[in-house]
Amino acid sequence: MGGKLLVILLLCVFASTALGYPTHTQYWPHRSVLYFAPENDDYVKQFLLEALMHECELVDRDVVTLVITEDGYTVPSWLKEEFDLKILAEIYSVKKGEHTAILLGKDGLEKYRWGAETDWQYINDLIDQMPMRKQEMQRQRSPCEI
Repeated sequence: MGGKLLVILLLCVFASTALGYPTHTQYWPHRSVLYFAPENDDYVKQFLLEALMHECELVDRDVVTLVITEDGYTVPSWLKEEFDLKILAEIYSVKKGEHTAILLGKDGLEKYRWGAETDWQYINDLIDQMPMRKQEMQRQRSPCEI
C-alpha cells in the first residue's frame, strides 16, 4: 500500500515538468506566443519591443508572450525554472539555430507558426477570427479602441 502511494505522489510531483508547456488541460485562461531563438539577438529585442508596443491588444486578446533562447535567456526569467525548455522545443518541433514563433490558442493547439519577424496586425486579425475570440468580442468591447 505504501509503495503505491509513493508512486502516485511521485507521478503527481513530476507530471507537470514532464509535460513541458501545459497541454494537459482542456482550455487555458490565455493564448500564448512562444518565441524560440538561438540567442538573445536583435530579433528577440525587436520581438519584445513590439510586444510591449502592442500590449493593450495582447492583453485584450489574453495573449501571453514567452521568449526562449538556446543559450538560456527567457522572458519571463522564471520560465526556465518551471519548464524543461529542451522538451518544450521538441514538443513544438523547433529547429535549432532558427527563430520560430508559435501562436497557441486557448485550447492549447498550435494556430500559426512564423519566423523571426512578427506581423502583429496579422496575428491580431488571426486571433480575432477564432471562435472563442469572437465570443469574447461579443461580450465586451475592446479597451484599445479610441
